[in-house]
Parts: sequence; C-alpha cells; structure tokens
Amino acid sequence: MKYKSIFLANIAEIARPLTQLMMGASREHEIFEDHAFCDRFMFAQNDERILVTPLPIEAAFWEDTTARIGMKNWINLSPKVIQESVCQAVAEDEGLMRKLTEAIRESPDIEILAYSATDEFVELVKKLKHRGLVFRTPEMPIEGSEWTTNFFGSKSGFRQTVNSLRLADMPEGMVCHNTTEVLGLARYILDKHGGVVLKTNRGLAGAGLKIIKRADLKEKNLNDVINEILASEPFWTKELIAVEALVEADLTVAGGNPNVELKIEGDKVERLYFCGMRVTKQGEFRGVEIGEGTAPKEMQEILFKWGAEWGEYLKMTGYRGFFDMDCILGKDKRIWPLESNTRRTGGTHLYELGVRLFGKNFAQTHFVAGNNVTEAPKFYNKKYSDLKVAIEDLLYPMNGKKEGVLVTVTNYLVEGKLGYGVVGPNKTRVEEIEKKFLGKLA
Repeated sequence: MKYKSIFLANIAEIARPLTQLMMGASREHEIFEDHAFCDRFMFAQNDERILVTPLPIEAAFWEDTTARIGMKNWINLSPKVIQESVCQAVAEDEGLMRKLTEAIRESPDIEILAYSATDEFVELVKKLKHRGLVFRTPEMPIEGSEWTTNFFGSKSGFRQTVNSLRLADMPEGMVCHNTTEVLGLARYILDKHGGVVLKTNRGLAGAGLKIIKRADLKEKNLNDVINEILASEPFWTKELIAVEALVEADLTVAGGNPNVELKIEGDKVERLYFCGMRVTKQGEFRGVEIGEGTAPKEMQEILFKWGAEWGEYLKMTGYRGFFDMDCILGKDKRIWPLESNTRRTGGTHLYELGVRLFGKNFAQTHFVAGNNVTEAPKFYNKKYSDLKVAIEDLLYPMNGKKEGVLVTVTNYLVEGKLGYGVVGPNKTRVEEIEKKFLGKLA
C-alpha cells in the first residue's frame, strides 16, 4: 500500500519540559490529556496517510468519521507501550518500526510529519534515515537549525526577538530568573497597570500561567500570593518566568484573542488563517473560530503583516513548518502580540477540516468553530456509539447539508469530556447548532 505521509501525533512531547517539572497527579493528568487530544489529527492533512497516535482511536469513531467526511486510505497505528513520548515509543517498538519502514520503502516521496518537530521527533527521523530510508520532512527545521523550534516557541525567545526586530510593542514586562526578580517586577507592574500575568517559559494552553488583579487581592499580600503560586508546582522555580502587564481584553472582537497561523515550506511563508481564540478568564485555551464575522479585515491584515515579518525571520534562522502569533485586543482597541507557537496548534485541525469540506478559501464563505475539550458529564466513561445516538440529528452532514457537528476527541470520554468542531454557512448558524449540541451533553 502506498501512502503520501506518516503523521506522528506528539502533543505530549511539547509539554514534556513542563510535565517533567510537575508533581505526580497533575503530571499524569497533563500527559493523558495531551494523548487524548491526538484524536483530532484525524482531520489533519490529506488522504493516503498513516496516523500514529499514542492512544488507539476508537474504531467506531474512526469508521463513522471516515464516512462523514470522505477520508480515503487512512490507517491508525499506535505503539504497544506509551509514556510521554510517542516518537520514542515508536522507535522502541520494533514491530511498528517494521510497518513504517515497509510503508516508506513502498511509497516514493513520502512525507514524515508531526504536530511539532520536537527533539524526540528529530531523533526518530535520524533513526529512520540510518536504516537507509528515503523520505521528505518539509515541516522540520533545516539541518543545524533544530534549536529554533524550542527557542522561538518559548516566552523568552519570542519576547527577545520581537523586541529586537521592533516588530510591535508587547505588554510591558521582562523575563525573570529568580523569585526576587519576580516579586519585584510583579509589584511594579501591578501598581502601574492594575494587573500582572506570570508565565512559565514553556507553559502552554493555560498551564503555567497565572493572572493577578489588584481588585482580586483584597486584603491579601501580593508577595504571599506569588509565593503560593511559585510553591504550587516545581516548574515555577525551575523555569524562567515572564512577568508582564495584564491587558484587559475586548471580548466583543475575536473573543479578545486574535490569532494568525502561517507556514514556512521551502522559501515560502504562506498565510493560512485568521481566527478568534476561545480563552477562559484564567487564560486557558479551549478552541478557535474561523470565518466571516470573527474580526474586521483591517485587524486581520495587521496580524498577517506581523506574522509574515515574523515568518521571514524564522525562515532566515532555518525554521520550517507551522507557526502562529497569539495576540490580545485591549479594550482601547490596541492589539498586542503575546507569544508564538512554532508548531501546529490547537486550531490547525479545524482549519484543515474547513479546507477539506469547503476549499482553501472557506473562511470567506463558511464558518468553522470548536473546542478541544468541553464537559460532557452525561457521557462519562461512555463510547462514541452512545454519544452518536444522542447527537445524530446534529452530526455533519445535517439533513444532507454541509453543516453540523463533528466530534474531534473521544478518548477523553473516560473523564466525561470531548472535543468537537461545528461547521456551517455563517457564524449565526454555527452558534445555533453549537448551542443545541452543548445542550445534549449536560
């Protein structure tokens, strides 16, 4: 059987620098959550693909989704033993390595891709090449530039580079090396701006982020609050910490958190999509919204301009692959860049779903939105087949039309949670379908 690509679903590897500095229970839960999220890569890339996930995707979910969106010649493989790293697990699973080796040899010009070009992914690529296999890695930094993924994807790397390039103003702040610096800078910023944000250097999706508002302190002492945060997990004292001014978001546009995603392949920096990010009050990322009505064209062009300039610099350093730029829109309508993820993101699969169903320019004619994780207590420890019965009338394609719900994560049902996407002709229709869907989960 010939395939166009092999995709390694390695979300947990990008969190590894953080999870290795977490305490037991929170560490295990973060790893499981990242593994469960890998279900969503069913919607990534094109047909004729091998998808390697840390946890096997439920067969009924796979088969039903395959039929609904017309997936062709896809197979799902998983290593026998999995801990944090799917790439390491693959490398140590000789049976799985034989299957991948055979597929590569039978498929000229096959691509090997991953959620992120982590150190573990780079090592797996080297091991496959050592077997004399020939394949392409278009989303991996060029040889000698593998460092770019970790550096520019960190809070300190982004802040340093944006300031050096004079790309745009960031919220006032600095990167701190110890508790004394954190306490001092946090006091200064809180007094000046009324709110301060603490971010661990390699935090993600809200993990390793704390927001402190002067109004919420009441009678509490700031130093006591910060010391309590720093003592909550080892990563707070073993990682660099970015301390910056809190920007109160204007939630009426792009959810207050506009974002652009681009891709570098070869010598080209390509625009992919603009989205509004769904972020909780605690700063935890949940999902995205893509399409007309998300934000004014002027805002989109500003972000794409920043993204293109950032991408040209990344390209020059040897980075290749997906990257984004997270921003925040203040209540004064000013846009501030916050960070960059040098990898695919929690919205890439919904963009790729939109492209599959409606074409590359779908954001001009359709609307796509969704969450990577949402509470579904009614389906605690249930299977996809149970969920399907309850939401059948809302599943894509609803009544034969190109609209409806597509479940994206089911491995999380063991904890009564799931991921989903909703597609439709416009924002109003998507919100209507989504409201009905969420009402069936409680």
